[in-house]
Formats: sequence, C-alpha cells, structure tokens
Amino acid sequence: MLTNTRFPYIIYKYFTKELLKYCLLALLAFVTLIFFIDIIELFRRSSNKVGVVHLIKANLEDIIGMASLKIIGNMEKVIPFSVLIGSITCFNQWRKKNYYITSRTFGISLWKTVLPISIIMFMIGIISIVFLNPLSSILNKKYDKLQSIYFGSSNLQSFSFDTKGFWIKEFLDENKSIINAKKIDEKNKTLYDINVFVFNKNNLIEKRISAISGFFVENKLNLYKVKVSTRDVSSKEIEKYSLPVKREADGIKVSIAEPYTIFILDLPKYILSMKENGLNTSKHLIHMYKLICQPFLIIAMVLLSASLMLKSSERNDQFGIISTSLIVGFSLYFIGDVIFALGSSEKLPSLLSGFGPTLIGLFSGCFLISSIDEPKKN
Repeated sequence: MLTNTRFPYIIYKYFTKELLKYCLLALLAFVTLIFFIDIIELFRRSSNKVGVVHLIKANLEDIIGMASLKIIGNMEKVIPFSVLIGSITCFNQWRKKNYYITSRTFGISLWKTVLPISIIMFMIGIISIVFLNPLSSILNKKYDKLQSIYFGSSNLQSFSFDTKGFWIKEFLDENKSIINAKKIDEKNKTLYDINVFVFNKNNLIEKRISAISGFFVENKLNLYKVKVSTRDVSSKEIEKYSLPVKREADGIKVSIAEPYTIFILDLPKYILSMKENGLNTSKHLIHMYKLICQPFLIIAMVLLSASLMLKSSERNDQFGIISTSLIVGFSLYFIGDVIFALGSSEKLPSLLSGFGPTLIGLFSGCFLISSIDEPKKN
C-alpha cells in the first residue's frame, strides 16, 4: 500500500526533473548562440563607424560588455523556445524508453503526468516576469545608452517622453537648455505647460523660463504668457519670449521609450501617460500583454509537445513526429509575431493581438491532451 501511494509522487518528481534538465540545456544553448551572434553584429556595426570622429570607438571589451547586457533580455525572450525544444527532446526519450506506456499501465493519465510539469513551468514563467523582467529592463536601458555613445543611435532632435512629460536638450554656443513640456501637439508643432532651464558654460542654472504655450519657428522657440526667473533678479512676467535654439521649423518628433526598457509594473502608468498625450500605445500594450501571457505560453509549449510526441507509441515515424511538433511550436510563435505586428500597426485590437496567440496554443494543447486521454470506443 505504501508503494502504491508513493509511486505517483516519485514518478512525477522524476518526470519533472527530466523535463527541466532538457529545458535548461536548450536555454543555455540558445543564450550562448545568441550571445555570439550579438558579438558578431556589434563588431560589424563598430567597423562601419571607423573614422566617425564624434563617436567613441568601441574596443573588444566594450563589445563583449554590450553583448553581455542583452543576456538577461535574450533569456527572457527564448524561454518559450527553450521549453519547446526541451519538451520535444524529453518526450522523445520517454517514447524510446516506454516511460509513458509504463505510467499508463499504473493508471496515470497524460493529464496527471503533465499537470505537475505545467505547474512548475507556470512558476518559471512567473519568475521570468518578477525577476528577469526588471533586471532586463535596467540592462536594456544601459545597452541603449551605450549604443548612443558608440554608434550614435539616439536622435538628439527628438523629444524623449516619460511620465513627467516631454524632454529635449538644446545646445547653442556655450549655453545649454533643457526644455520640458507637459503636452505636445505634433500636428500644430505646439508645446503646452513649458519649463525651460537655461545653463551657462559652468553648468549652473542661469534662468528658468515658464510658459503656458509655445511653438517652434526656424531657430527659435516662441513662448507665450511667460514667467522668467533668474539667479540675481526676481521673476518677471512677460507676454512673449523668443528662445534661440538650433532647430528647423519642420515639426516636432517624439522619441518614446521602447517597451522592453520599462518594467512591467511601470508599464500601465507609462501607457496611461501616453494616452493622455495622444500617443500610440498599441506597441506598449501588446508588449505588456505578451509579458502577462508568458507563463501560459510556456505551458502551451509543454502541452502541444506532449500531445504530439506521446500520441503514438510507434518508433518507425520518429522523424515525422518530431518534425510535426517543431513545426506546430514554431508556427505558433511566428504566427504570434505576425499578429503582434498587425496589432502594433493598429490593424488588430491590442487585446486580441496580445492574448490571442497564447490562448490559441493553450486551448489547442488542452484539447489534444484531452483527446489522448479520452477512452477509445470500440
């Protein structure tokens, strides 16, 4: 009686350990491969910048350091892939060694076999969101800054957006200005609720200029209903003030933080701020939905792999079964990317684009597992 009671627990533990081992090996292989691809790509980009005097030259240590910053983010992205490859490899071993057939003879259904595994995989997905996501967002920000230093990726003529408004730096001779606007009308090239901090050549604040509104003309920012405060003179109010800037009157460009540089708990606040300012939030919404779906996508990969690999105990068609499992898993992932792209361009609702592919994979896996466990009628 003791043996019968303990046997399911022992076999569940063994199956789960085996699957985790193969998934971790697949994850290590993917991360290592992508790391070396990133190094090669950064070498290519650095070679294209030879002779560009205003950029800092990246040496070997800098390139390896930049590639290392992407490891956590890459790990977060390839976990579903790793679970797919690890699951297919593990379940193929089960078929060869007749583990699944043996467990069925003891009355253990496929659902009972994959349920503990699915719980563990769900916890791995939660760990990815709670621990990997904040770390990857910090490292991705650092990576983007280094890109600006070594490759000149940032656009200095664009307003950067955060939850406190729009920001831009303006350099004119020895002076520097930081312009902050709470709201921007890109169509009419107008700023609202403006604060301008003017620094002298010693990087000390020379004056602060507050205005209700303003708009750019060629090499000038015209401000209206202005309050000027200086270090030596008390503040004064004037109707109009023209601030010289190095900017053409060709419209206002806004540079929004990439969603992968924002921690998932900060995303809702950032998205609400974007909506208040009339910015397109589709890309950020879909990214947030994808992060929420990560644990369920991992489970979907396990269920699809188990249902396809263990459906038949025949060993003659091993290549066909593995190929089918790979095609189904990768198709789910890549079709999901197409749907995400359609959602980002607002051709599909963000909610459908974010949750749709994962739910399709999850429900398909549940249906296939249930069909295997369903008793066959004579």
